[in-house]
Amino acid sequence: MKMKVIAATIAIVLMFFGVQAQSEGIPNVVGTNHHLSSKILNEERGVQIYLPPSYQNSDKTYPVVYVLDGQRFFLHVVSLSQSFQQFKLAPEFIIVGINNSYPNRFRHLGEGKENFKGFLEDELMSYVNENFRTKGENLLFGWEYGGSFVFHMMMEQPTLFNAYLVASPFPIFDAIDDLDISTNMETQLYFAVSPDEYDVRHSTEKLNRKLTSNPIDGLDWKYFEFELEEHRSTGYPTLYHGLRDYFKYYQEFETNNLRKFINAGGMAYALNHAQERAKRYGFEPDLSLWSRFTIVRSAMRADDFYHFETLLNSMDKDVFIKELIEQRDYAVSQMASFYEKNNQFQETIELYDLLLKKYPDSESLLAKKKNAIQQLTKKQ
Repeated sequence: MKMKVIAATIAIVLMFFGVQAQSEGIPNVVGTNHHLSSKILNEERGVQIYLPPSYQNSDKTYPVVYVLDGQRFFLHVVSLSQSFQQFKLAPEFIIVGINNSYPNRFRHLGEGKENFKGFLEDELMSYVNENFRTKGENLLFGWEYGGSFVFHMMMEQPTLFNAYLVASPFPIFDAIDDLDISTNMETQLYFAVSPDEYDVRHSTEKLNRKLTSNPIDGLDWKYFEFELEEHRSTGYPTLYHGLRDYFKYYQEFETNNLRKFINAGGMAYALNHAQERAKRYGFEPDLSLWSRFTIVRSAMRADDFYHFETLLNSMDKDVFIKELIEQRDYAVSQMASFYEKNNQFQETIELYDLLLKKYPDSESLLAKKKNAIQQLTKKQ
């Protein structure tokens, strides 16, 4: 009896520690914390650095996204990076979150911005470039006072960063007058606001008017107004849309709206995207199978048979359909249905015949082909 009690006690103790170990779990570590002794700022500066999943097992170099107020936005950018990777929307990039404590951030990013610029360029960027495999392609993001800092940085050193992402910048109203429209900037600017931000919106609208009426050579810019956001939340969509647009040529071409596709330039627009994608990221310069299918699909979704046929024939129709049969046969089935909808029964039958070579026992395909034959017979 005593042995049973001891055994039961041991079992309970082991179970307790087992449950405790499970409840503690495994730490979910995102990036690493670094502390820099800044001579310029005369203080210790904390930064968070995230390296892409492939970093440890490759010798590649990577773009770097510098994020002001990393204590708020660092994890958001990491999440975006992982989402972009899943859907192949952007290359991998290093993320550097620059922490700022309240109320010191107002001093560093406002009246003390000259010293903070020196810290960023001469100390932090040097540290990152010396310790990590960087590509020489840098982006800088800031919100509110951080957005104002980023805007001033762009005005003074436009080529230091390849893109400047600015959310709800304040204050910049007077500084806009100092923006030199005669200079060649060769950079990209994304700035955004909520329509409900009174003073901030007046500044961004002023900047939008100035850039619209006085284009600056080399400056590629976009202005976003986020209807559903307010001052505290604009940083998050600015990061998403700014990064998506900056890396827009990484994604294989895709369209879901025929009218927008035609207005943008049609096939020439799509081919230009593929060629720019190849030049920037080393992909093949031809439109991928998926890209070509989305173009044809946009015509089907618009119920526009004329453009469906025109676009299909511009792609070497027979080769295109053969590739679809091999890799995306569901697309051929959709095209067969679209032909049938437009009373093109001979083409419908031909596509079902191709599908039946791959799936000879498919009762569904056999029934669809039979129906198309009946419709063709009636038509004749």
